[in-house]
Amino acid sequence: MSIVFDEVSIKGLRKAHFEQLWAYLQTCEEIGWYYGNRKQFEKRHDDLVKWVSGIVEKASKHDYVIPKK
Repeated sequence: MSIVFDEVSIKGLRKAHFEQLWAYLQTCEEIGWYYGNRKQFEKRHDDLVKWVSGIVEKASKHDYVIPKK
């Protein structure tokens, strides 16, 4: 039997955590690093870029707060 999970909590993390992830994603693009099937990797990479950049953008606004643990 499989256990399904469909949410990832960001509770307890800070904007700096996501800025660090953003830097990893940018570095990956700059040096052209990937693993596995390049087309599939690029799709996952694009999904992650959208997710992380959205969090950084919201966390930069004063009316958004990431809750503490």
